[in-house]
Amino acid sequence: MAMLLYPEKSIRYLYEVGNYGGIRRAAEALDVDPAAISRQLSQLAREMQLPLLERRGRNVVLTEAGKLLAEDYAHTHQRRSQLDRQLKDLRHKRGGSIKLRVGQGMVDEVVRHVLQPFSRTYPDVFIDILSGDMQTTVSLIAKGDVDMAVGFGPIGPPGLKCLSFHRGPICAVVHNQHPIAHFLQIEVAELVNYSLIGMDKNFGIQSYMNAMFSQEGFIFSPAYSCNLFSSAIALSQAGMGIAFMTAKVVEDDLIAKNLVAVPIQHRIARESQCHLLRSADHRFTPAAQHLWQLLVAFFEGTAGAV
Repeated sequence: MAMLLYPEKSIRYLYEVGNYGGIRRAAEALDVDPAAISRQLSQLAREMQLPLLERRGRNVVLTEAGKLLAEDYAHTHQRRSQLDRQLKDLRHKRGGSIKLRVGQGMVDEVVRHVLQPFSRTYPDVFIDILSGDMQTTVSLIAKGDVDMAVGFGPIGPPGLKCLSFHRGPICAVVHNQHPIAHFLQIEVAELVNYSLIGMDKNFGIQSYMNAMFSQEGFIFSPAYSCNLFSSAIALSQAGMGIAFMTAKVVEDDLIAKNLVAVPIQHRIARESQCHLLRSADHRFTPAAQHLWQLLVAFFEGTAGAV
């Protein structure tokens, strides 16, 4: 007889008989007729072609075959109970996991203003935080490898649910002793006279910069190229060039007056956007839905929906 065909009720009775040391005591605990348990176990023994119970004095104990079945039932019951707890956690907004991808320039804001309050409400939820460029982000969401993302780029990508928010202006970020540090704003034509710090081509900020330079008839030719905003900021702090990002990315350095953010005088710079992204087909758990709502509320509060 295949294991999948073993009657669960009969094996449960067998387990309880072994646990209580007799059919009558097990029947009382289960509020079942003792004769019903006896019939079920007799039928199971015939199908198994093995004895499952034996008498020892006044008690009934399990044979080796009975013990094997009872132990399997106990393990299965334990696994199912654990699964049931996990499902209840999800239904009651506890437990589970969320994969979140955040553009590098926005990690600090998201952690402080979104993930901190979220973790107080859902301390048992595991959050896998990734960071990277917009192009990879879109691909990961489309494949279902990421639940939601905060990205930065010129346009909202097609095929995904996307909420866009004004993020600008994009600024020229320089050391406080740099020649342009005292400017109120700067034209693209003026930037070509200085050492520039670019980002990897897949970064949203670099797409903006390339578009602005192209519209003004220039080619963006950086002295340095980075794949981390922290590297670009370090180069700028060392006075080695002009980095490009929104003021929010370097907010702490601006407060400390280590760096200065000079707005770029260009329509694209003024209209830069960030995007909240998710798959249109992916159904969120209650916890993931709450995190999404926190992200929306935060970016609505600090910017404006487009």
